[in-house]
Amino acid sequence: MLQRVAEVLCLCCVALSNANASAPSVVPIEQEPAHRLMLQNEKVRVFDVWLPPGADSLWHVHRHDGISVRLTDATVADQPQDGQAETLHLRLGAVAFGATPTPRTHCVRNVGDTAFRNIYIELLTDDDAVKSRPGAAADATDRRVDFENDRVRALRRILAPGESTAMHTHASSGVAVLVNAGRLEISYPEDAARTVDVTAGAVQWIQSGTTHALKNVGVAPIEMVDVELK
Repeated sequence: MLQRVAEVLCLCCVALSNANASAPSVVPIEQEPAHRLMLQNEKVRVFDVWLPPGADSLWHVHRHDGISVRLTDATVADQPQDGQAETLHLRLGAVAFGATPTPRTHCVRNVGDTAFRNIYIELLTDDDAVKSRPGAAADATDRRVDFENDRVRALRRILAPGESTAMHTHASSGVAVLVNAGRLEISYPEDAARTVDVTAGAVQWIQSGTTHALKNVGVAPIEMVDVELK
């Protein structure tokens, strides 16, 4: 009888060991090596996500809503911890919002022939807090609204070489994402203009009330996405 009990306990231990061995190790998003933290404040964390062809991310968990701006054409397999993998064909410049009412654990494999690069903006303010305050209306007449919900609005601007914006004021805080490289001249009402060489994937926090004008002083169009918070 004692021998039988010992055998049963041994089998249980083996089963538990196998279950633990098969369970993936999960890390917070900021500890996942493909996610490089670029900007952080009390409202957002911004990650530059990069996976070469054939590479896998670690299993990682998302605990907040977020919005992505794609920087490459790529094909990835998105594997949730509790579901079937989904193959996604991503396009340069596309914007995608991910709602996370509960923590979401997944890993990503680059199954295409090109690198996967993505700017991921994590929204640190919870949804209930956003709904409790009035949103600021912003002038978007010179920008195309690509996405909008009760959390964010994503507006796309493309400046041809030599083209400039009017002097304008941002009514809402947010993150500006450069989709491609170029040279910008930035003017302010009271300060001297400055010229900057921008790279694809560069990000800039724009505080509400910022007033400036932009001019493309390079030789190629410049595309950017402003992600405004509500």
